[in-house]
Parts: sequence; C-alpha cells; structure tokens
Amino acid sequence: MTDENITKLTTRATELHFAENLPAEICGFTTEKIFAADGDKFIFFTCTNDELHCALKTYFHEETAEFKVSQRIGLTEFCLTKFFTEDFAAFQKLIDAELEHALKNLRDVRNGNFNRFLREKEIDTWTYGKNLPATLEDFELFISPEKPVEVTNGSFIIINYVDFAAGSDFVLYYNIYGDVFSAESRIKGDTQVSYAFESTTLPELEESLKENLSAELKNIRRLSQ
Repeated sequence: MTDENITKLTTRATELHFAENLPAEICGFTTEKIFAADGDKFIFFTCTNDELHCALKTYFHEETAEFKVSQRIGLTEFCLTKFFTEDFAAFQKLIDAELEHALKNLRDVRNGNFNRFLREKEIDTWTYGKNLPATLEDFELFISPEKPVEVTNGSFIIINYVDFAAGSDFVLYYNIYGDVFSAESRIKGDTQVSYAFESTTLPELEESLKENLSAELKNIRRLSQ
C-alpha cells in the first residue's frame, strides 16, 4: 500500500473518530485496533474468538478502492458484501449499525443453516454425513453436513476437516445455484481445487468420499510438512 493512501486513511479515520471508542469485547469477540497496512490492505480493527476459530476484520482494500469487512470461519475467509462501499463515512455508518449483528451471526454460525435447497437435496437426512468420524487422518471435523455453514454466492460448507496447527484443511461445498458439490484443499494457506469430489448427487458424492477422502487428507498432511 502506498504511503499516500496510508496517510489519507489515517487522517480521515481521525477526522471521523473511527473506532475511537471500540470496546475491548463485542459478543464474545476480542477486539484489536490495528490501523496499519498489510500488503494492499489497511487494517482498521479485528474481532477474534479463538475458541470458536472465528474472526472478523475491517479494512480498506487498495486494489478495489473499497472499504470491506471479511469474516473467517475456521480457515475459510470471505467478505460480507453488505459492507462494501467506497465512502469512509458510509462505511462507518454501516459498522455502527451492523457490526454487532454480524458478530452475533458469526458467533452462532456453526449452529447450522438449512434452507429449502439443502433439504430438497436431503443433506439434512444424509446417513453417511451423519456418521463422519470426528477425526480422520489427524484432521478435526470442524463443520459437518448436519450443521452446514453459508459462505458466499450460494455456497454452503458441508464438510470441513481442519488441522489448525498446520493451517491446512479440506472443504466440501454445495452450491444451491449450480446444484453441484465441489471441494478444495488448503495447504498452509494455499488453496487448490480437489476435482475428485465434484458431484451432482449425494450417492455420487458418497462414493467419491469413500474412495478419496482419506487419501486427500493424507496428501494435505504430506504437503503441509
């Protein structure tokens, strides 16, 4: 990030008294003022709950010239589009109005979020999904089909096996618009698509998981070392 943008953002934040009275904790999340550049982003503050493995971050993105809020669930991070704006004062109003609500949703996100598309796909009654092991190849089952997590663009995380210490995981998504299952592996933060799990039906997906999941996790483990 350019020094010019850092100066502009810092000055404008002071003028707006942005996050000036940020409490130490909101909805069980510990807040931390950053007010510093990180690559092409200028981070204002973060809200973190280590026990839940969830966090929220507010920042300015130099590449798009937009103020944004991202949230992390496990190792999966994505932006909340309702906070997108190019105007700092408008961003402040959004933060004031919506931050607590966003954090409450993030706090409860692993309670599950079923809609009619997931029920029509019978994910909520999927026997194989209900019997996934709590640990597999030393990865923790962080998100299961019984409690899917909505992310973005119509996608829901159905299965997420994580090694938090290694910063690596396996994520299986269902997209309600494409009516398709897809997967990706994250190895120390680097993401790659796992094509072996692309499916359109639960029986097809189940066979793919039986044949490939253990091997996929072993490969993630190998590449993470």
